[in-house]
Amino acid sequence: MNKVLIFVPYQDEDNFYSDGILTREFAMLYSFYNKGYNNVISIKKPRTLLDSKRYEIKENNYPEGTVENKVKEILDKADTIQYHPMFSINQIIKRRGWWEDGFKKTIRLIESKLDFTKNEYLVYSDNPFASKLLSFLHNKGCKIFFDVMDNFAIHPSLNEQERGDALRQYKVIFEFSDIISANSDQTVEYMRNHTDKTVFLVKNGVFAENEVSGTNILPQIKRIQLEKKKYKKCIGYIGKLGLRLDADLIEAVSKALPDYLFVFIGGYLKGQINDKLLELFDGENNVLHVDGIPSAYVYSALNEFDVLSIPHSVGKNENGGDPLKLYQYLTRRKPIITTPILGVAEFDKYIEISNSVERWVEFINKTSYSTEFAKVDDFTWEQRLQPIFKRII
Repeated sequence: MNKVLIFVPYQDEDNFYSDGILTREFAMLYSFYNKGYNNVISIKKPRTLLDSKRYEIKENNYPEGTVENKVKEILDKADTIQYHPMFSINQIIKRRGWWEDGFKKTIRLIESKLDFTKNEYLVYSDNPFASKLLSFLHNKGCKIFFDVMDNFAIHPSLNEQERGDALRQYKVIFEFSDIISANSDQTVEYMRNHTDKTVFLVKNGVFAENEVSGTNILPQIKRIQLEKKKYKKCIGYIGKLGLRLDADLIEAVSKALPDYLFVFIGGYLKGQINDKLLELFDGENNVLHVDGIPSAYVYSALNEFDVLSIPHSVGKNENGGDPLKLYQYLTRRKPIITTPILGVAEFDKYIEISNSVERWVEFINKTSYSTEFAKVDDFTWEQRLQPIFKRII
């Protein structure tokens, strides 16, 4: 029988086509494709004319030989399905909550495509708002793998009603899911309070150490190369920018080390503009912000830095407890310093963990480092997904 993956992600293919960023969903897609699920039905989020995603696919975002290029090939060949009415009042009233009804109306678009005499179906989803579609697919005989990528029941980007909708639908999905996973210890513990089933810990990962990285010199990287010539050392950060960044720490450390350049690569998280951070970026100082880059170029960008940093806030502004950027950093075999956010303690043998301005200044100011380096094999996607593969493949 043919193995078919029904792919129902939170960040759907429009996101990947528009920015070239390989989020957790697409790492999952690539991993299952390589395990024999070579036929893919990709189900996009319901949209109306009001929120239709408009973009131009830039081929440079997917350099030949990269995982991103291979994922794009998978999506190009996939059978794509989307419920796309002109207008829905629920979209305006419920925001993300309207996806529940929109995904329910997607059922009629996919029902005729299911053929259990020829195909074996696995459904991957991390979208709690798709509960009615996932329930339908379960009742039809599909195996359901639900992955809690982020805990949308508490996520700060959602309003109170949306978070309530997410939790209600998590509980429904857990009732019929064959396999459940979550991306951090904290999310696993939270979800265990809402299901008697096993919730497997599947942290984020990276692909093999020798994976190809984009070699074109992006404008962002060119700017970093130019600016860092003026400084003794270059300290880098890559990721979405928002309240999770500790602007006070960044300000204090950068002022204490005026001969060093502090670079931040990334776009802003919606609704999380940090005024102090904007002041640092806009000021005449040694803090440089450049726009986000496609994930195929992350390693090329990280290679430009002498020290890699994660100056995140500790406590209420944390998000997720599983810092993907740390795993990417670890592949570069460079000195790394981070605040004591959730998920970094297991690597304390290889990185510096501190909330102290003085310790950050001391570490960055070192002339040499005697750092041990982690084995990449310990945090590849292949390794992270073993508990799931054992129960599916």
